[in-house]
Amino acid sequence: MDMRAQIAASGPREAGLRARGWLIVALFFGLILAPAATELAQLGAAPGQENRILAPLPQWVGFRRLRDFTKATDAYIDDHFGLRDRLVHWNSRLRYGLGASSTPKVVIGSDGWLFYAGEKIIEQHTGEDVFTPAELERWVKVMTANRDWLARRGIAFIITIAPDKSTIYPEKLPTYPRPPGRTTRADQLVARLRTTDLVLVDPREALLEAKRSFPKLYFEGDSHWTQRGAFIAYSQLMEAVRAKFPNAALASLDDYDIAWGPAAASDLAFLLTLHGDLRYTAERFTRRSTHQLGTTMRNPTPGGWGWPIKFIETDLKAQPRLLVFGDSFTDYVLGPTFLFESFRDPVFTHHNGGTFNFTLVDEVKPDLVIFALAERYIALPPQVPLGF
Repeated sequence: MDMRAQIAASGPREAGLRARGWLIVALFFGLILAPAATELAQLGAAPGQENRILAPLPQWVGFRRLRDFTKATDAYIDDHFGLRDRLVHWNSRLRYGLGASSTPKVVIGSDGWLFYAGEKIIEQHTGEDVFTPAELERWVKVMTANRDWLARRGIAFIITIAPDKSTIYPEKLPTYPRPPGRTTRADQLVARLRTTDLVLVDPREALLEAKRSFPKLYFEGDSHWTQRGAFIAYSQLMEAVRAKFPNAALASLDDYDIAWGPAAASDLAFLLTLHGDLRYTAERFTRRSTHQLGTTMRNPTPGGWGWPIKFIETDLKAQPRLLVFGDSFTDYVLGPTFLFESFRDPVFTHHNGGTFNFTLVDEVKPDLVIFALAERYIALPPQVPLGF
């Protein structure tokens, strides 16, 4: 083939190569721009969102803070690039399908059960994280001081512990067996409190016994007990209450309509960004007649008590008044479903790791104070009470 023929033949090939080259360039820029385009069109939001606050848009404050501005910009881009929510969600779904968790805070157990692994719950469950003798004695000393302070004002005091899910359903955990004979923090604390005159309600045995008859005392996708589990704990707690207040109102199962339905509680599924994918059912208790009339919230005050305070108004004016220092186990299920409807105008706030707000006690003037804490929180050493 002569030179002219070669040149004539190469023309179409070069044109084809150029076309393919431009197509590759177009695809490249399309892939780069697609995430931003989907975000602008609001098509990139995933059904599950992360349980944390994403980095905010950085603010320019001058060249002296350039390094901080650069770090803040990187963090903002990492948290807000196009399709990020969708990619995080797909990653979590893939891992869950393979039996792996997308966050170290959640353990995937058998039969689809999820377990919280933060705050050393697993180490407490296996008995690797326990009290030292000094820590245990300080716990008892502070609670005894709290009880005595209340007693001087004619106020009764009860301590109760909400067992962690891993304590009641250890067989659902994947690979965290408790060594035989190993003692946990809860075992230590309960045994020590039994040697004092402090009033303790420990519902573990009642819950383990009830587990034989009722399938779900805790939610599969949540770290808290179900309403059935909370009712068992409530019944145990009210036995101690009625020992001090014999006429205290006591709810029975006959006061409720009980039916199976969708379970809204799924904080662990939320941590996996899968609460829109994983569905659960549980018993739902509906009181046939309610005593709860209204709720007023007081927000935290700067420099003061750092937790919201909930004031519940009831029509049980002949009943003792209750003040609860608790956590999500109390406020999430136990309180609004059962406990708060058994007392006159109860008040709830967080226990703040054992710090009692005695200013609030003097304001509320309760007949009874209940200190209710989840098993995971007993590792927190009680703090010096306010007012001492």
